[in-house]
Amino acid sequence: MSSKGKEYPQRLSVQVTDAMDDRLEQVARGRDEAKSEVVRAALRAFLDEQEDVIGSRKHFTKAFGRRIDHVEQLVSIGLWLNLQTLHLLYERLRKEQIEPGDLFVDLIDDGAEFREVVNDLLETAAARKTKPPA
Repeated sequence: MSSKGKEYPQRLSVQVTDAMDDRLEQVARGRDEAKSEVVRAALRAFLDEQEDVIGSRKHFTKAFGRRIDHVEQLVSIGLWLNLQTLHLLYERLRKEQIEPGDLFVDLIDDGAEFREVVNDLLETAAARKTKPPA
């Protein structure tokens, strides 16, 4: 009851039409595998596509997508809060009015301009933290 070194403790009986059996035989011959291996592969593919089956690929993909959407929402909220705080500080320190949207565009432009500098600083800091002790 094993195939390619695997044990399959559960047995499943399925009735198929003559046409299905002929086609299954053709596919198995073409893949140089037993019909049972072809059926197992087909069953695995089918189960992986069932989003309501916990553990299936489709379920994992949808759950992962929902988590990413949630993280994106949290990042947006954090960004908005930071922008509002910076806007308030900017107006109080400089004593001049500025639209939050204009401030945001300026911050993005500055960030893009100094991206390499910031990346170098981050790499330097990370290298210091990961150096093994002497």
